[in-house]
Amino acid sequence: MIAFRDILIFAGLAALAAAVIASLFPAGEGASPVPACSDCAFKLTGGYWIRQYGNYASLYLGTREVARYGWAYRADEGRPLKIGENATCSPAMYLWVFGGVAYVSCDGSSPRFGRDVLGPKLPFVNITTSSDWRSCTYTYRFDANLTERYVVTVDVYDEEGRLVFSGTTTIPGSVSFSIPMAGVYRVHIYAPPLLDEWHTLIARISITDLVRAQVFTSNNTEDLRPSTSLKIFDLTNYWKKGYTSVTVQVNPAGASYTLSAPTGAFADFLLAWEDCHNCDPTNGALYIDEVWRITFTQYIVLTRISSQGGYWHEVYVLDGQAYNLPGRKTLIWTWNKEGPKYNSFTVPWFVTTVWFESPDSTMNARATFIKVC
Repeated sequence: MIAFRDILIFAGLAALAAAVIASLFPAGEGASPVPACSDCAFKLTGGYWIRQYGNYASLYLGTREVARYGWAYRADEGRPLKIGENATCSPAMYLWVFGGVAYVSCDGSSPRFGRDVLGPKLPFVNITTSSDWRSCTYTYRFDANLTERYVVTVDVYDEEGRLVFSGTTTIPGSVSFSIPMAGVYRVHIYAPPLLDEWHTLIARISITDLVRAQVFTSNNTEDLRPSTSLKIFDLTNYWKKGYTSVTVQVNPAGASYTLSAPTGAFADFLLAWEDCHNCDPTNGALYIDEVWRITFTQYIVLTRISSQGGYWHEVYVLDGQAYNLPGRKTLIWTWNKEGPKYNSFTVPWFVTTVWFESPDSTMNARATFIKVC
């Protein structure tokens, strides 16, 4: 017959065994799973520890092996584990897995990982870039863990393969240069035997928010009413190719405008607007009611070329922008009515919107120009 005392002893031993098992397998409460991944980093909580064997390392949760690696390193101490050595962390273990090798850290810091951990430091160069929209100035910054000073050369080529900039610096150091004109540029960075890289830079004017407006890269003489009342001619490519002047034809009647290459311009456009959807015949005086030029340097300059027609006109630009100000729609020119008469207007910012308006609201047009560096 089983005595009551024996029942109590058995119950106590069972409870103790359950507690021991729970301590060995804390996979439920508070234990985080081990991701099945390579070349990754993660944080483990819940009683994980790692042990180095003769030719592999095992990660355990309690007494259960949950992962196996080629070797284990103490990332925070910069050394490999010895055979038979354990590593554990409380309350959390930070584990990096790269190339089948595990790196353990108890404080989460990783600066020594990948360099000091693997023994002798390997030379590395870190390249960072920044740009300034106003002059499209780019800065390449070079930092490294080198014991010697190396000279790095930066060469910049335009779309025609012409060298537009060449500069040198020692590492650590920086090189700055300005993109002269909108386009695609190739940047060659070399510091033998450490570096030999090519980078691509794209500097451009983004034209968005088009209302009854269309962009052209060559002459267009079509009557595109009523869908298009504003023709925008991109002249930048002509100046990049070395043209000193260009003649733009805007309508079937042969109306044209000859423009000279602007000095130091990043981008250049001719704007030709029609104020009425049915006043002029197809072969008549179309797209010459307001003709303006918008040129990007460090600022945006709008210049009036000509105005004509019997309707009143209003020309607006978005002005007054700043990092904390959205800007305002500003009237700069009126035709056949009282109002501002700016033949030239400067917007000291990298983005603006231009509006053309008349009594025929079906021809009101708009376009936004954004300098992107």
